[in-house]
Parts: sequence; C-alpha cells; structure tokens
Amino acid sequence: MDDTTREAQTPPPAGGQLSRRSLLASMLAATAGAGLGLKAHAKEAAAPAAAQPAAAALPSRVALMCSEDPARLQRVAWRPGNPEAKALAQLLLAPAGPIAEADALTVEAETSVFNLPQGVPLARSSAAFTSLAPGTAYCYRVGDGASWSSWHTFRTAPEGAGSFRFLYFGDVQTEIRSQAARTLRAGWQAAPDARFALFAGDLVNHGFNDSQWDEFHEALGFMSGSVPLLPTPGNHDTKRETPAESLAAPYSAAPAYHANFSLPQNGPDIPELRGEAYYVDYQGVRVISINSNVLDDDRPLNEKHRQAWDGLLAWLETALRDNPNRWTVTTHHHPIYSGSEGRDNEGMRNLLRPLYDKYRVDLVLQGHDHCYCRTHKVAGDQVVAADAPGTVYMVSVSGPKLYTLDPKFKQLMAATRGKTQMYHTVDVTPDRLTVSGFAANGEPVDAFSLTKDEAGNSTLATV
Repeated sequence: MDDTTREAQTPPPAGGQLSRRSLLASMLAATAGAGLGLKAHAKEAAAPAAAQPAAAALPSRVALMCSEDPARLQRVAWRPGNPEAKALAQLLLAPAGPIAEADALTVEAETSVFNLPQGVPLARSSAAFTSLAPGTAYCYRVGDGASWSSWHTFRTAPEGAGSFRFLYFGDVQTEIRSQAARTLRAGWQAAPDARFALFAGDLVNHGFNDSQWDEFHEALGFMSGSVPLLPTPGNHDTKRETPAESLAAPYSAAPAYHANFSLPQNGPDIPELRGEAYYVDYQGVRVISINSNVLDDDRPLNEKHRQAWDGLLAWLETALRDNPNRWTVTTHHHPIYSGSEGRDNEGMRNLLRPLYDKYRVDLVLQGHDHCYCRTHKVAGDQVVAADAPGTVYMVSVSGPKLYTLDPKFKQLMAATRGKTQMYHTVDVTPDRLTVSGFAANGEPVDAFSLTKDEAGNSTLATV
C-alpha cells in the first residue's frame, strides 16, 4: 500500500505587487508572529448561494495527525466523498471574522486505496501543510473543489520547549457509539486546550471492520479536525476478517486502520511498520509510539517477523539514544507490568524494560488490560526511591469492556482502579510533568507529578 503523502511547500512570494495567494504564501513561510491577521476582503455583492452537495459526496472522517515537526508541518486525512475526483486541501491564517475563501492556498492532496480482501476498497485522502509558522492558528478545509468539508482550525506548536497539555486514552474498542464516546468527550471537555490526543491501541474491536471506524470518528466528532491524533495499534486493530489473512499478517495493523490515518514516516525501515512505529517531538517531549504486537510472542514467528522484530528494537534504541528533548514518553498497547487477571507480557518486558532503564524513559502509556494501574517509579523490575532514576508505567481503559483487576506485580503499583472508564490529562512544563486521571463521570481517580532538576534527575510525587 502506498502511504505517501504529497507535501506541497508554500511558494515564495513573487516580486512586485503581491496577489492574495502570494501574500498568504509569504506569510506561511514567515517566522512565528509575522502577519498574524490576514484581512478578509469584502465582496461588493454576495455570490448566489450554491446548491448543497449530496451528503454522500461530502468528505468525512476529517482528522488531524501528529507530525514529525508540529511547529511547521501539519497532516490531515479524510474519507473522500468522491474518490475519483482530485483531492484538495485549502489553508489560510485563521481570521477573526468571516473566512475569505479566495485568499486560501490550495494544496493538491494524495488519495490512496486500501484493498480489503473481503470488502469494498477504502479510499483515504491526505494532505500535508508545510512551511507553517510556529505558534500560529490556521483554518483549513478538504474536498475536491466542488464538495468541501467545513472549515476547521488548528494551531502549530510554538518553537522550542514550553508548557502544554495533551490527552491520554486507553482502549476504546467496544460499544464505541453508545458507551465509549462519553469518555472521549469528557476528556475533550476537561482539556479543550489539549494539543494532541494519544490512544494506546485497540481503537476498535475488529480492525478490518470499517463500520467500527465510523463509530470511532463519530465519537470524536468535530474534535479530531482540530486536535491531532497520536494512535498506536493494539491487537484488535490488527484483526483481519479471515484466518488466512491473519496468518499472512499477524502483527501489522489492518488496512482499514491505515485508511483512517496519515501518520509520521520516521519509523523503522520496515514496510509493514510504516505509520505503526514513529516519534513526535513536541515542545521538549519526545513521544515514541511502537507497535507492540511485533514483540507479543516469545520469539519471532519467521524470517519476515525476525526482520520486523530486530528492526523495531534497533530503531527504538536509536530514537531513545538520539533524543534532544528533556522528557521522554513511550506508548504501546501491551503493558510492561500487567494489571488484570492472568496477564503477563514477560517476553516483551525483557526486551523493552532494559532499554527504558538505560535511557531513563520518564513515562510509559499503555492499554490492553482494561483496568487502571500506575506504578511507583520502577527500575530493574523493582520500586526505587522517588528521586532515583526510574520510570512510571501506566495502564488505562476508556471503553466499557472492563476486566478483573489483579496485577501480578502488586508490589510495584502506586494506584489501581477496576471497573472504571477513564481519561487522563498530561500537563507538561520544561521542569514538571503532571498526570491526572479521571473517571468517565469526571471523578478524580489519581494524580502524580515528575519534577526535573537542572541535571535532568526527576522526583516523583503524588498530587
């Protein structure tokens, strides 16, 4: 499958008198703070109202993605209303008043088709807005020139380290429309200023089932058009429709997963893992997302699996070692320290925990066990002092599928909670990371902070 996104650089301003398009392009390429107010041009006479396109022709599932350079690059993916038409995206600086559509820069997008052996091919369009100004609000819409989505707004990350907030959700998975949606929306209501939303796998129950992806997008509503998503694939996201398909692709996400996202391509050079292992650097934090399905066996299944296994681990170590950021967060679906009855990912723990200890990962955000667990600071499978080198591991769940709480590593746990749908806010400053967990009804469940000194040593405290 072709997961390439066409990235259109904003053109340089033409000499002499600037056209509206040239003016916008020059502003997009400028540094942060330059030309923040793009003037709307009044029309002498309103154009006649155009006939509204049929609903089936409108773009749907419009969703922003976290990018490799969130200060200057923004990707968006959507389901085109007409896959045969040319896919387009339009962008302009967010105005205080009505949008002057003639001032928008038009970017040609890419449409990829994901073939499902047992179903209708799925089309996904995607575009990349490049050369953006840091810390700046933009409006965009997507379509084909005749049918357009509504205008959405996003803000690029400011330059350098700073203070921001993001959301963390565990497994959504089942009864998404009827039960899980309220947890996701409660999270957005609690943190309307969240800069991105991290999903720790099992976004749906059957990765091949496109109707479940429709429920996922419906649950997010307009919010995913304004706040980038940072997903990692869970075991249910890898599910295929037939046993033969599952045997052929035992660990990579189903094609329908990729038909909803356009994720960073800075992961390992393994075709099956493109968009399934990647990292995002956001204002002093490196968030590394890995497909833990690759490592969810005692050993590789075959030579192809061995290549993915070795490639993923080598890439992960490089991403951890060559990290210029003050904070390091990893996310994957399967927990290092399981929280529910009868579960233990020993093989994966023996692979990842030494890397997390060696490179002093601060926080690991996971799912899979359908409960809430949060460790003390841990190193070498042991609780360490609050100010010693170590990592905090979390497991959470946002959907209604809940398991019996029975962590094998009870001695490592600082907080646990069963039978509770949850969301979490993560507040970041250059010196402090604060994580707050809430039940779906807004009840506070757990909160803690990690504070770093000048030397980069962290101290854990309950809030």
